[in-house]
Amino acid sequence: MNATAAQQHEVLVLGAGYAGLAAAIQLAAHTRKRGNLRVTLVNPYDTFTERLRLHMTATGQETTEMNIPELLDGTGAGFVRGWVTAVDAEAKTVRIDDDRVMRYDTLVYGLGSIANTVAVPGVDDHAYTLNGPEDAALLADRLTRLDGGTVVVGGSGLTGVEAAAEIAERHPGLQVVLLGRQEPGASMHPKAKAHLDTALARLGVRVRSGVEVAKVLPDSVELADGSIIPAAAVRRS
Repeated sequence: MNATAAQQHEVLVLGAGYAGLAAAIQLAAHTRKRGNLRVTLVNPYDTFTERLRLHMTATGQETTEMNIPELLDGTGAGFVRGWVTAVDAEAKTVRIDDDRVMRYDTLVYGLGSIANTVAVPGVDDHAYTLNGPEDAALLADRLTRLDGGTVVVGGSGLTGVEAAAEIAERHPGLQVVLLGRQEPGASMHPKAKAHLDTALARLGVRVRSGVEVAKVLPDSVELADGSIIPAAAVRRS
């Protein structure tokens, strides 16, 4: 190894979501004049997933695909496609796809989060998530095959609200029920919350707040109070 390579400071950014992609681009831009620093972004796909638009994919709408290498073009940041399977903090290495090891001096962990399908019995077997484009496409396929019935959306946060509203608007023949511990928009300004409540009511979304999902069954959702909501599809946020 020559002296230049030995002094190279390697920055690995894991995950090309909103945070990871922004971190890679900004780090590369701010350190471009430092010839001894290299920024590399690692992600399992070369297409940027807009998680905020997955509810659109789940209702059969086409969204613009953005290629990560093209987004990085000219920024000075590199790209490696692969799954991160292990991180060795002591050795400062990351294993990619179990057959490649990359060294780092600085690690940015931006792998994000996924829906918890373990905490509630039945979610892993019977509910749909929006963890990625493939999951959203599965839900979209299910919704298009329903002639009627109820779609239950678990979680009254912004993601759940967006999903419930989009499903109700795109599939008016389905009854959408939004479940949550809090009311939708509970943290919003009163005027914004009032607007949200009006929009959900206009779309026919039935809201049940102050409830908790205890179990997901093949054709229904059981709440903590023992009540049952029949469901042709369950979306877990």
